[in-house]
This record gives sequence, C-alpha cells and structure tokens, in this order.
Amino acid sequence: MKHVRPLLMLIAAALCSQAGAQAGGAFPRGSSDGPNTAVSPRSIAESNAAVFKACAEAPAANGACPLDAVFGLFKLSPNDEVLEFRASKTVPRVVDQGYGWILKLNRKSGKVRVLERVTLPETPKTWGTAGLPHGMSADRRTLSLDVTLTVYDGTISKSWDVVKGDPAGHYVITVYVEDSAPVQFEFDVVDPR
Repeated sequence: MKHVRPLLMLIAAALCSQAGAQAGGAFPRGSSDGPNTAVSPRSIAESNAAVFKACAEAPAANGACPLDAVFGLFKLSPNDEVLEFRASKTVPRVVDQGYGWILKLNRKSGKVRVLERVTLPETPKTWGTAGLPHGMSADRRTLSLDVTLTVYDGTISKSWDVVKGDPAGHYVITVYVEDSAPVQFEFDVVDPR
C-alpha cells in the first residue's frame, strides 16, 4: 500500500450528499483488536448513520465531527488534482489504482486531527506511510496513522494507491475525527477480470 497525500476536494461535499454513507460499525479507540469482521453491512450503515445524526444534532462547540461519508476510486493527475471520483465498494487490484474516503464535516475550514486505521485481510508486502507517524498491530495487518488534515469547503479526504504485493480480499478503514465516534468503510480489493 502506498499512502497518497490528502486531496483537495472541491466536489467532495456534493459527492458525499449524492453517494450517501458507505460505511459504519467501529471498534473502540485504543483497541488493538481491530474491527469486528462479523458486523453486517446493514449494521455498519446503521452505525454510521447514528454517528452522522449525532454530529448533526451536536453543538458546533463540541468539535469537528462527520456529517456524511463516501468511499470510492480516485483518478489523479500527476500533481494530485482529482480528475475523477467514483463511489465504489470494490477496488481493482491494479498497481497505482487510487482509492479512499471523503468526509463531510460540521465545519467549513480549519484543521482537524484524524486517526485512520487500515486493516487488510493478510499482511501486505509493504506499508507506505509517507514518513507519517504510525502504529502497527502485532500481526502487521493493521496500520494506524495519526494525521492533521486541512478542511476544504467542509470536507476532508484521504487516499491510498494499490501497489504490487497488496493482498486481494476484504479491507476495513476506520476513521476517527478528533473526539467523535468513528466512521468505518468496508470494501473488497479484487483481481481484475
């Protein structure tokens, strides 16, 4: 997995609203056990919906939190401008295929602290962290990144690239924005037909 810098998303708010939440469920902050893989997609969506509802009803003074989310495929220019985004729960296992998430927040600008946990079906050949501080599970299947992202027009985003040696199978990304409850994205990395 190769980490890609956070993206400037001018269209992200519209994408979140059009695509709706595609994630949910969570594991507690500080847990090293990773996500519960037995959680059904429906309960994941319900969990995310509850996070979004709680955020919408909370006073803004409580801090940044997610109002909506979308996961999908990115096509980027050489200078990391978004050329195309398509909501998807399937990522082709093709080298340099970009994928990631977009969150619509309850604030329009500023910076937010984000903890992102990425869990793979098996240990990858390599983890690309772009020099960011990170933690790793004992089995090397889960990577945790603690980053500060800039909010652009109410959204934040993060993406990754498929690299040679990334395993096919079921992936889970869990995102904590500051002190809010987490949002979870589940998707499958598959060999192209």
